[in-house]
Amino acid sequence: MDDAQAPPIGIRGIVTGVDDTGSLLVNWDNGSSLNVIYGIDIVRKVVDSDD
Repeated sequence: MDDAQAPPIGIRGIVTGVDDTGSLLVNWDNGSSLNVIYGIDIVRKVVDSDD
């Protein structure tokens, strides 16, 4: 993410929704809630083995 408030690389978060532009609304494990912008930011889905 190209943002001064971006969470550190490798941090996990929980997707809480998707807005009307396709951006992911994420609650990051460090307390941040910065959205992932569709087509700009890079994320990957990680499934917890407990799920």
